[in-house]
Amino acid sequence: MENRIKKTKSNQLNISIVIPTYNRSDLAINLAQQIRQLYTKKYQIIIVDQENHNQPDEKIIKELNVEYFNLPNANTSLAKNKGIETAQGDIVVFFDDDVEITNITLTSHLKAYKDPNVVGVAGRVINDGEVIPSKSQVETGISNYMATKFVYKFWSTKKQIVDFVYGCNMSFRKKILDSVGGFDIEFPKIFEEVDLSMRVKKMGEIIFEPEALVYHHKAKSGGIRKDEEQKANLIYKNYGHFIAKHVPFPFSVITILIRSISALKTNKSAVFSLFSGYKNYFF
Repeated sequence: MENRIKKTKSNQLNISIVIPTYNRSDLAINLAQQIRQLYTKKYQIIIVDQENHNQPDEKIIKELNVEYFNLPNANTSLAKNKGIETAQGDIVVFFDDDVEITNITLTSHLKAYKDPNVVGVAGRVINDGEVIPSKSQVETGISNYMATKFVYKFWSTKKQIVDFVYGCNMSFRKKILDSVGGFDIEFPKIFEEVDLSMRVKKMGEIIFEPEALVYHHKAKSGGIRKDEEQKANLIYKNYGHFIAKHVPFPFSVITILIRSISALKTNKSAVFSLFSGYKNYFF
């Protein structure tokens, strides 16, 4: 599809910020407070909670000028789609609720869109406990045709074109999100941003912008979390779905067979989850 986006000055673009959360509205509120303290411009902030029976104080929501939604069912993709639906900005930025931003994180996202070919931005992410090597100019966000390789080195300091983003710090043009139909709700958690990236990059370039930095604290409570075996099974189920969706047949079968070996090393049910995710895409 031809990219018809006109060249626009970054200061003419508006941002909407979407913060999906799950029973961690306090963290989402803290992030909203960070944004208001660091930026004088009143960006639209949308918090989309899920299954929260202890909703935040309405007074705080009003003071921060935040739009708050609470969905009845937990599904990260649904939450993000609600944010897209509500967003009024030209650019939609997504943050996890447990990140810490800087005073140039948002403006760095925005500046990247001066280039009309850019349809998405992956921001730099430093996770708690992550040791950054001295040689940090490395490739990240890279995958391959068979979907057997995914390079997650989002601590990199090298500006580059990437295949996919890191979900805790990413942005896209609103028009592009609308045109591709947003996030696939068949990925309720895990792989949803990679799937979206594969569809979005057909419309233009996704770039990695190191100055759009967040510190990811990975909160230990809340969020859509499962025990280790359940989490592994969900990863492999979504991976199977991803392979079926993005790797052409018969190469997808080869990828499934290759990945079934690593799944077997995890646990036997992970193999079933992998094949189940693959099969369910077709039936």
